[in-house]
Amino acid sequence: MLSVLRAAAVVAAISAVLPAHAERAYMAAVESVRVDHLRTHIEVLASDAYEGRQAGRRGGRAAAEYLAGQLKRLEIAGGARGGGYFQPFYGGRRNVLAVIPGADPELRDEWIVVGAHYDHVGYGDRRNSFGPIGFIHNGADDNASGVAAVLEFCEAARLTTFHRSVLIAFWDGEEEGMLGSKHWVANPTTPLASVAVSVNLDMVGRLREGRLEVGGTRTGYGLRRLASVAYEPDLWLDFSWQLEPNSDHWTFLSRGVPTLILHTGLHDQYHRPSDDVETLNLEGIQTVGRYVVDLVGSLADAPKRPRFRPEGRSETPALQRTRQRPLPPLPPGAAPPRVGFSWREDHAAPRSVLITRVVPGSPAEAAGVRLMDRVLSIDGQPPAGPQGFQERLFARLEEPAPEVALEVERRGRVERLIVRVGQASP
Repeated sequence: MLSVLRAAAVVAAISAVLPAHAERAYMAAVESVRVDHLRTHIEVLASDAYEGRQAGRRGGRAAAEYLAGQLKRLEIAGGARGGGYFQPFYGGRRNVLAVIPGADPELRDEWIVVGAHYDHVGYGDRRNSFGPIGFIHNGADDNASGVAAVLEFCEAARLTTFHRSVLIAFWDGEEEGMLGSKHWVANPTTPLASVAVSVNLDMVGRLREGRLEVGGTRTGYGLRRLASVAYEPDLWLDFSWQLEPNSDHWTFLSRGVPTLILHTGLHDQYHRPSDDVETLNLEGIQTVGRYVVDLVGSLADAPKRPRFRPEGRSETPALQRTRQRPLPPLPPGAAPPRVGFSWREDHAAPRSVLITRVVPGSPAEAAGVRLMDRVLSIDGQPPAGPQGFQERLFARLEEPAPEVALEVERRGRVERLIVRVGQASP
């Protein structure tokens, strides 16, 4: 069962726009992501019988047949030309595609692409393996984990609806240079211009301390806000600025599509024969899979698609540390602040502000405001940038015994805080 915390958060997020029966369906969809299903998919895909799923080889083709069979079992329509599941390209390689039609007449011609590469490196060679070579590299984390999570998303999608349409894409040839996703953008089965956001899952099998890396939020204006749906109590989102051309997300970024990549980190078994099912955190994959249901729901049902932000491709963690550097403490003897925080703008999220200082003992600290919180609303209204936030805050402070309601995002989780001016920390 969902935790009380998560259930309350989900209901609060969707009850304003969905009738009661739709709420129940959505909750059932999230709960349908199950560990036993994930284990079954990964044990099949990462079995020796599939010989490391090398693109175009016997094991890779068998994996594609398995994926098509699962999509057919779920009664999800094929997304390739002619309504089939396979999009073939050179050397016997095949993308496996499926479609989940959107329910909104005005938005269903826009698409969310949810993808994961299903190929791996076969028996390994000196170009793609950290050794020993000549043994089957089963690729349980890379990327049977991501594929299994997407399959569970497909299972969940049968129980709910999305406003925009969803293209399910299992890419082939990623390990050979993102060949499958490159083939698709050159030969799209739906107009590339209609893709609102792409989501790529690559290696999500090693969730540690609840940390899920979510890269790419700065490639679309307001995309981080749409991705901040971490309702699972044990999950926190690391919105990394690190983006490299090392997986299928880069194919879409190169074509100007806002793109997210979900990843749980590298490890000693990466591209080795020892990347087997026994090394995975299956409960962690379940947590990621449930987040994917929430994430795609947020992206598919947003009133407006995020506009591409090209600067997001080149921003680095070093630049992140510079731009998010906290302000120094107030000097000794400074007058006590009425509220007790400072802020600055973030160009990737123009309708929010970033908290850069919280004064000890202040009303802000008493309310639970923390460094690096992102203020999404003040008294129910978006801040409209730092100047707009200041004007609304100062207007509120003119009232007798003011209380300021803030909605903040912290590690992908949205919280509501009340700052009572005049109340200091104990």
